[in-house]
Amino acid sequence: MRTPVVCVAGLLALALAAGPARAQEGLGLDLSGGDSNTQTPNEQSQDASSEDAAQDSGNLGLDLSGGSAGADLQPRFALVGLDTPERAGAAVAKRWVGWLQAQAFRTGRVVRAAETAEVRQQLESDYASALRCQESSCLSGPADTLDADLLTTARLALEDEGWTLRLWTYDRDRGVVETDVVTGRKPNDSNFIREAGAVLSKRVTELARPRALLKVSCNVSQAVVRVGERMLGVGNVEAKLPPGEVQLIVEADEYSTYTKTLTLASGETQEVSVRLELNGPAPEGPPSDAVASAKKSRRKSSSGPSIFSRPALYTTVLGLAAAGAGVALGMGLQGKAQDANGDGVMDISRKDYLAARQQSMLSTALMAGGGAVAGGSLLWLLIVPQRSTPASSTVAPVSSGTGTSSTALHFVLGGSF
Repeated sequence: MRTPVVCVAGLLALALAAGPARAQEGLGLDLSGGDSNTQTPNEQSQDASSEDAAQDSGNLGLDLSGGSAGADLQPRFALVGLDTPERAGAAVAKRWVGWLQAQAFRTGRVVRAAETAEVRQQLESDYASALRCQESSCLSGPADTLDADLLTTARLALEDEGWTLRLWTYDRDRGVVETDVVTGRKPNDSNFIREAGAVLSKRVTELARPRALLKVSCNVSQAVVRVGERMLGVGNVEAKLPPGEVQLIVEADEYSTYTKTLTLASGETQEVSVRLELNGPAPEGPPSDAVASAKKSRRKSSSGPSIFSRPALYTTVLGLAAAGAGVALGMGLQGKAQDANGDGVMDISRKDYLAARQQSMLSTALMAGGGAVAGGSLLWLLIVPQRSTPASSTVAPVSSGTGTSSTALHFVLGGSF
């Protein structure tokens, strides 16, 4: 009865022992540290299959990282390739590329910008120069073409120190190239390959920074949107940018330029609405002094003329003054004629009589005329309403229906008594 139990335990032990071997074989590497100088053709074909599995493992690493939270805002990474001048290095180049890619994506800090085959297709004639490039001046163009925030190129060659792998990783955010060097005994040495993957993984972890999503909407469809010297697009734009302080510039022909300093944080989405104003010549219109004069005239017209501006007021005052003068002359006649001898007859000479008569007539005329003028003017002032009287002429341009402009002269003269 115990025989089935023993069989099951034996099978489990065999499965656990075979698991690590299959895992190592799937990566295409012999992690035991032993040399593999002599291989049969069958073993070499198995190595080729394991190298394909290594690339598949890199793809699995990408898929797993892409499914994590915030993967859409992770920086994009691309491995241009491996430059191998020696034949021995070229024989294991595929293993190196698969392992380096897998280690970079297993960090979970980057996403794939392009497959190795796609890198060659997109760069086309520039691929060979990019593969052998070691400076930012020649790596910035391929990084923009691939839209890669981190771009790595590698070279495996036999140097004075032995077999040496050199890695150049271009950081597009800072515009600098970081260099790493790993040496080993043989190009197919497992420890050598594993150490190189660890170095690249550390470098990617150090440089990778989550992006920030910037959304810019503009009322002008042909407006160019830039961040510093980097052009993001035209019109409404969405871009993933590195965190930090940036200068947003939106500009278009015949419109004012919009500039704003933004502070972007890792993993955040920031939206900016931009409205550009026309920056061309002002529409044709009357001169500013004419507009001011017209406004002043309208204010005067709305308030109405003052009563002191009406002539009837002054003629009324003048008539009253004349009538008062007549009354004063009439009162002056009293006391000039006196009865000196008490006979009841005023003692006056002919000369004084004529003078008194003339003064009496003048007094009567002043009182009658002044009273008539004052009465008539006062009646006019009370009965006739006030009217607005534009006191100035205005010159205003008039636009015709055909688009040409003409000038109309309006003179308004008038007033109220």
